[in-house]
Amino acid sequence: MTEENMAGRNESNRSITNVAALANVSIATVSRVLSGKRTKDDDIARRVRAAAEQLNYSVNYAASALRSTITNTIGLVIPSATETFSAQLLDEIEPTIDVDSQQLLLGIGPNQAAQGERIASLVARHVDGLIVVPAAGADLTEILEQYAGTLPIVQVGGRQRSFHTSMVGIDEDAAMEMTIGHLADQGIESVAYMAGKEISFESAELFAMFHTQVRAHHLKTQADWNRFGERSVQRGFDCAMRLFSEPLVQPEAVVCADDTIAFGMMVALHALGLRVPQDVLIVGYNDSPIASTTMPTLTSVRPPFQQIVSEALRLIALGPEHPAHVSLPPQLIVRDSTVVAR
Repeated sequence: MTEENMAGRNESNRSITNVAALANVSIATVSRVLSGKRTKDDDIARRVRAAAEQLNYSVNYAASALRSTITNTIGLVIPSATETFSAQLLDEIEPTIDVDSQQLLLGIGPNQAAQGERIASLVARHVDGLIVVPAAGADLTEILEQYAGTLPIVQVGGRQRSFHTSMVGIDEDAAMEMTIGHLADQGIESVAYMAGKEISFESAELFAMFHTQVRAHHLKTQADWNRFGERSVQRGFDCAMRLFSEPLVQPEAVVCADDTIAFGMMVALHALGLRVPQDVLIVGYNDSPIASTTMPTLTSVRPPFQQIVSEALRLIALGPEHPAHVSLPPQLIVRDSTVVAR
């Protein structure tokens, strides 16, 4: 390839990234619209053509970029397809990229080593971008740094120590503040916390936030009430049995790191003859389908899955030269498990 051709291709790649960012679509969408491979004349197509005209971007460049660099694939690495957060993220991203006629390549790795292998495998398949949800306790900084210069990478949640890859996270401070504030408004004086795995940086950070908010709202908690552990129904059931089957001082509310834990607690409380919310208030996390089907229905923190996916794809469209860190606010969906009749 001549030096002139190389310069033209580099200019093409830079320009298509700018068109994608201005139109708020993926690079692949720009290529398909301007090369005629996407025939649908909708708002997306009109935005792409307007952005291309504004930036003086040629159709020939688009076709060249499509042939040389675009695979129409997005890689997604998650710790589990059944874990609540990952499952809901997967449900959101699949139809979103399908609208753009892209394909999702999925890699599942339950730990740091396995996720590293999945990342390397997806990069080898020349995905147009990579979205990674780290496993509990995983620090993927080193392996993500290897590819950060040539591939747009977005980490969702977890611990991020790199400024060369993008990060989309949830404002966990706001989540805990909303949760404890809501419980305090219900008139409780004591609260317990069922955290996630202790090896997870995220779990440890949330645990610290819990204590900060408990102090800020002048509530009480006890060390033996609060536990780290698996996000499962069985774990919630066992913890509730431990906390509430003995005639000791008991918390008036329990905050759970996942809806599955909260559901297990509610089953155990019912078996013990305790009522939710009259005797104990329960809050979950992730606002999974289980939250609206429990009896009573479960108050839960809802991550902004649609915004997470939208931001991740926007950052991928910007290319690897423009990494950014974004924090998104969650919602507290208040249901029957924390509403006390006055």
